[in-house]
Amino acid sequence: MTQFCGYDCCTEKAMQYLTLEPGKVPEALKLYAEAFQAKLVDDSYEDQSVQLKILNSYVLITPWVSASGSSDSFLELPTDLNSIRRIREDKRFVEIDRTSSTENKRVMMKDPFGITFLLRMEKKKMTRYVVDHGLLFRRACNPIAFGFPQGISPNDLCTIKLTALFVTRYGMGFRMALKKIASTEFGFLNLNHIWRRLFFNFVGVYTSIVKPSEVVYRSCDFMGKALELFFHLLQLKNVKMGGSRTVMEVDAFTGGVDYFAYMDFVGYSDVMPRPQRRSVMIAQLGHNTLRTPLSASWCTTIFFVSPEVLGIIKLTALFVARYGKRIACELMEKVGRNPLFSFLDPSDCGFPCYNMVVKVYSKVLKNFELVYTADIVLQRYFQSLWDEEKDEPKDLDDLYSFVECVDSFAQMEDEEFFHKMGCRQANLLRNSLIDHQAHVYPFHDQTSRVSFRDQNSPANVQDEGPSSIKVCVPTLDGRVIIEIIVESFFGEKVASLKEKIVKLIQIPSKYLKLRGKSVGVLRDDKSLADNNVEAREILTATWRFSRWEVEIA
Repeated sequence: MTQFCGYDCCTEKAMQYLTLEPGKVPEALKLYAEAFQAKLVDDSYEDQSVQLKILNSYVLITPWVSASGSSDSFLELPTDLNSIRRIREDKRFVEIDRTSSTENKRVMMKDPFGITFLLRMEKKKMTRYVVDHGLLFRRACNPIAFGFPQGISPNDLCTIKLTALFVTRYGMGFRMALKKIASTEFGFLNLNHIWRRLFFNFVGVYTSIVKPSEVVYRSCDFMGKALELFFHLLQLKNVKMGGSRTVMEVDAFTGGVDYFAYMDFVGYSDVMPRPQRRSVMIAQLGHNTLRTPLSASWCTTIFFVSPEVLGIIKLTALFVARYGKRIACELMEKVGRNPLFSFLDPSDCGFPCYNMVVKVYSKVLKNFELVYTADIVLQRYFQSLWDEEKDEPKDLDDLYSFVECVDSFAQMEDEEFFHKMGCRQANLLRNSLIDHQAHVYPFHDQTSRVSFRDQNSPANVQDEGPSSIKVCVPTLDGRVIIEIIVESFFGEKVASLKEKIVKLIQIPSKYLKLRGKSVGVLRDDKSLADNNVEAREILTATWRFSRWEVEIA
């Protein structure tokens, strides 16, 4: 055995051996690929032996030399608890014996070829340099016993879940930033808090569904965008007051990933209810309603698909990103020439849209391919898509709400996807904000901006008289917009302008950043003119942190 990044990995010295009837080898390979996610390592042996990686072990399968040959028919496979539970439920295997039955840590199974498998829970080691939050969850508690501290309220639970989801996606840097700007609001992040373990439990759950972001440390201000989206969704003041509508909006946002947790994560469904559809939540509210999902359709003029078809495209792409492209092939065979699914045809005008969505969703979701048969996945897909009572697709907003979490992460991280999927809504919201102070659209600073009302002032004239500047800044609580008017001129230092702004809002000046279109973050010790701010240019105002900012030279 060797160590790699703190985990035990099998080598050639740990090779295990099987012998089978020659005619049974292809069937066995197919079974092991489906049941164990086995991968072919080498099939170039002269004796037609095949080397596989089954779970975390290497196995050499050799055909019998003769019909009277003997069989090596025992394998010991270290694996995780999820795999043990999944294989126990596979009807193709017969359970022979089980030890530690309450936790299912050691199970002996027999396959149709007479091979006996001892599946045991593998104890993994971690170095201090590698942190696997999924492993932290598995070591923290038995999933069957996964539960909540007594007295936790729905608003506290939704806050913990949303925070865990963002920490899973954007790493411990997001957690540190959250503690920096709102240290008293998220006590469960502290070391000795009673709900800290619950928080990491959810991190472990979401780690099995959502990938870590690849762009969070590439962009100088991306962490700030993630924080804006987080507070936009949470609306902390309303959540603290116990508003059921706000809690439902958070639950609607996480509904898609919670569905995958409910279906795919062992033990989650024992303690958590199945996520409700958005329309069901609205029915419980009576006269109130929920905000429009951020994934709603605004791109029909680009891809020439209707909002209804786009909703189906996004739901299909979500399942394909999660369960593999084989699902799309099986779906094409099942639906035939149904025009609702014509986008699956590469010659259809909707295929580029579908292909793009699959690509960006695959950057967010972890692949869970070969765990379930295609029939099981398609059954879940149609349950999520189709209203059997009405014999038509479900409410359109239900579809958009189901994909909202993954779609929002994708829009925030992929500029091209955002401009094709989200820019029209952002522009409509931006225009309405000026007159109605509506909700903030959190992606790419579309509404957080500083605009010059006197757009004729030349940027290179430092002794120009004062001009009125309108500032729109999102608050830490989320969607509330503060609109103020300050007097400034191009020769004034940026630091002085920021002091005028912070007198009217509750964001410390050290956290407030002003950005230009092409010059990045404005230097506080220089004037607007020295920062090369141009006439008619729209600046952005936001709260960022120096750790993630790169100021212009």
